[in-house]
Amino acid sequence: MLIAKLITLKLALLLDGAMYPENIDRFERIIEKLREFTGLIIVEGKRDEESLRKLGVRTEILRLSRSSLADIALMASEYEEVMILTDFDNTGEQLAKKLHSLLEGLTKVDIETRRELKFIAMKDAKGIEDLYSLWESLSLRFWPPEEGI
Repeated sequence: MLIAKLITLKLALLLDGAMYPENIDRFERIIEKLREFTGLIIVEGKRDEESLRKLGVRTEILRLSRSSLADIALMASEYEEVMILTDFDNTGEQLAKKLHSLLEGLTKVDIETRRELKFIAMKDAKGIEDLYSLWESLSLRFWPPEEGI
């Protein structure tokens, strides 16, 4: 049943151009990776954190809007692994580069997840805060809740 739903989703997205079909599986894998991640995730603001929480992310999330980059780097250096998930705009790109530079050598830094998300979801999401809406719209469109549930 799940395989049939995934095939339907891929075909429908191909037809309406929302997301390239080959990227749907990648997007789903990234969401699962975020849910399973146990390190620290750094985001820009409250809506980014809320979006990740709605997606089922349970790990520690640190918002850039609450502290200086130096303070964030100091806090993040205490974690074994840090994932940088800033938005896909120029500001987010600059923040990601600065954070990566500050954290390099202090902890393991995952900036690739952000790059992959940007590549596959940029057409449909401007940043991290849009990921849940994208996920929800895909889910509701192709996997509507069963009646009586």
